[in-house]
Amino acid sequence: MYNIYLVLNKEQLIFTFIDIFGNPHTQLTHQQVKDYLNISESTYKRKVKDGTLRPVKLPGGDRFYLKDLLAAYLESRQKGRI
Repeated sequence: MYNIYLVLNKEQLIFTFIDIFGNPHTQLTHQQVKDYLNISESTYKRKVKDGTLRPVKLPGGDRFYLKDLLAAYLESRQKGRI
């Protein structure tokens, strides 16, 4: 049995992520981010507080760009949430 590893640099990974998940400039609400990453409200608040998730502050609530969620998405994949 062989293990096959795909090695991508950061730019290639971002483009692959964008190709799979859509427009990188798509804005998501905090509820959509929680659903997308499959995390709880307390985890969401903790990640915003420690800077892992960086919202764009807008009237009517925080927004996130899909391209800025790459690291959080990969962490959720690694932990088996997605």
